[in-house]
Amino acid sequence: MATILNSQDSYNVLEQELKRKLKFFPPLHLASVAIGEEYSTEVYRSSQLKVAERLGVEYRPVSLKRYISFKGFVAEIKKINDNRNVTGIIVNKPFPWPEEEVFSLIDEAKDVEGVHPVNLGKLCISSKTIADVGKDLFIPPTVRSILHVLSLSDLENVYGKRVTIVGFSSLVGRPLALLLANAFATVSITHIATSQKGDLPGYVERADILISAVGKPHLIKGDWIKEGAVIIDVGVGKKDGKICGDVELQAAKKRASFISPVPGGVGKLTPLFLFDNLIKAAQRGQKLKSR
Repeated sequence: MATILNSQDSYNVLEQELKRKLKFFPPLHLASVAIGEEYSTEVYRSSQLKVAERLGVEYRPVSLKRYISFKGFVAEIKKINDNRNVTGIIVNKPFPWPEEEVFSLIDEAKDVEGVHPVNLGKLCISSKTIADVGKDLFIPPTVRSILHVLSLSDLENVYGKRVTIVGFSSLVGRPLALLLANAFATVSITHIATSQKGDLPGYVERADILISAVGKPHLIKGDWIKEGAVIIDVGVGKKDGKICGDVELQAAKKRASFISPVPGGVGKLTPLFLFDNLIKAAQRGQKLKSR
């Protein structure tokens, strides 16, 4: 029977560590941009606001009209980039333009989600360990949360482990795969085509570590899980009116050794790593001012 992650203990420790770090800075300022009104975005922004209030960080929600032109959007982001009081910027999905066009607009020194092409490129070519690269670069907060949860499973050393990642987004699957492969895990990336071809069960069955970030309720069946596997479920969806993850939790916990559940797992910790990246942005700003 699997150990089920209780993220509250980690949350408390991480929050206190952030408060300790923030004592060395003037009040930091996070600008959180959203286009239109999307339920999942508002839920995430609500969690951002709550953490900001607890940490004493100034939180500025920037809500743009759904039908804003790209030219208008570019002007709004430029204003935020140029505002010296703004420490970090997050542009929440969804938005109607290609990711690379949107994320490349963010000042790379204020890119607290680690999505600017320059920051992702640095992540791609880095030869440092996961711990060391996390000190130097902006790693997407969800990825940092996954890596933290992985360390709690007693499997922080992933050398030679077979890892299956379900989902290939620029915020989770791609950067996570790079980091784990750099730690010499044997990484398989699966996505919608894998599922459509009927091959997903085979990849799941071989995985020592399964990380799913799709948002499709119970996509992964419990009887696919390898005995003793570590499961980190990042997907969030609703089934029968209840929030649940990509993995059939009740069936999977009979086979796995460790599970990060939904809700109450990775998602609970992710906003804390967003604000840890905000502190990193402040440190970069201090270095630039001292030159």
